[in-house]
Amino acid sequence: MTSKRNVYLDTQPIETARQILMDRFKDRVTDVETIDVTAAQGRVLASPAIAKLSSPNFHAAAMDGMAVDAKQTFGASDDAPKVLVPDETGFWVNTGHALPPGTNAVIMIEHINIIDETSVEIEAPVFPWQHVRKMGEDIVATKLLFPRGHQINAYAMGALLSGGVFQVKVYKKPRILIIPTGSELVQWHETSLDQMVPGQVIESNSTVLKALCRDNGAVADRHPMLKDDLETITTAVDQAVKGEYDMVCIIGGSSAGSEDFARPVMASLGRVMVHGVTMMPGKPVLMGDISGKPVFGIPGYPVSAIVAFEQFVGPLLRFMQKLAPVEDRFEPVALARKIASKLGQDEFLRVKIGSVDGRLIASQLPRGSGSITTLTEADGIIQIPKDVEGISETETPTARLLKPLSAIENTLVITGSHDNTLDLLADQMRRDHDGINISSSHVGSMGGLMAIRNNATPGRGSISRPRRRFL
Repeated sequence: MTSKRNVYLDTQPIETARQILMDRFKDRVTDVETIDVTAAQGRVLASPAIAKLSSPNFHAAAMDGMAVDAKQTFGASDDAPKVLVPDETGFWVNTGHALPPGTNAVIMIEHINIIDETSVEIEAPVFPWQHVRKMGEDIVATKLLFPRGHQINAYAMGALLSGGVFQVKVYKKPRILIIPTGSELVQWHETSLDQMVPGQVIESNSTVLKALCRDNGAVADRHPMLKDDLETITTAVDQAVKGEYDMVCIIGGSSAGSEDFARPVMASLGRVMVHGVTMMPGKPVLMGDISGKPVFGIPGYPVSAIVAFEQFVGPLLRFMQKLAPVEDRFEPVALARKIASKLGQDEFLRVKIGSVDGRLIASQLPRGSGSITTLTEADGIIQIPKDVEGISETETPTARLLKPLSAIENTLVITGSHDNTLDLLADQMRRDHDGINISSSHVGSMGGLMAIRNNATPGRGSISRPRRRFL
């Protein structure tokens, strides 16, 4: 077979590409299944949950003490105490016990003077239903506990069980098949590091995408790695869409090279909807429809793969099971130095963020789409719009935080040349000062000097203080 290079279709803006995807699969909500409430955490109700049992389903003592008919206590005072006879005019109860017939209140144990085994004395009356949890106080049978579309959390599980609802109808978790492709790839569990040769790459993207699928409520299976062969990849995708899977993600082969087969596979089995999105990283992402099921061509570079997933695959997975979109936290940040960017592409720039004199200051990390450590080290992501050439130091862009703000404020950030000593110091700091971190941004000596020039360092400070600093 003669290899030929692909030609990109018209690249689409992110918003347009996402709209094309959602419009095409707007009816791809997963089927409904019935599961035990105890296994339903994080799932979305496909039908309303109606209480079958009141809670409590009897009048219950809310205190330890003696259950009585309240009118038997009327008139009791310090000067004229009332005497009650256990098991006749008063009944010993513990918290949570059902009230004996004929009683409607509980006298707290500390308000009872025990005279002997046959009599007790009280010096104050109780009113009807005092210290009593009345039947249905929390939940009344037939009450709507949760409407359809409600996502079940730990509290909801308790309410459902208390209301006698032991099983619920929920949307099924989508099943995704992840197919890693690439003749250069090797599997970590089949590889000895001392036997690797130049040109071989440990395959890690499928592990990352499987975890991201779980984060978005889905179940992912990993297909054995496939070499760059059109027929083999075509067969695997065809079998997947004809089987139990709701979605297929082909990792690698989505670009325009002569051995990038994701697009010809998609075109031969179904329809290519989008090939190329005006974003960086992640531009070569592919989206298609095969037998009514979404199929993605995910770029092979790790950061590109993650950005493509977060922008398109994740939102569709959540839509398919009626999960609410992820709510990110955004904060305005100042820049340690200006940032250049290309026109025509939305760029997702990974940044370190530090708190200096009450300001959040961002310093960019390397832009390489093959460097997954730029995500593991990042505190946030700044999305630079496609219609600007960059951001100056005087502007205040908004960053999507990848870590809690408290963690960002409790980290000492060091900007400048790379020094392995800083890595050792970071580990030592975590050992000796729990909650205080060190994060070094390796931008070279000039980058460190620029941070000083732009007031991205404190005038004074101590690494023991729980405020983040740039040095």
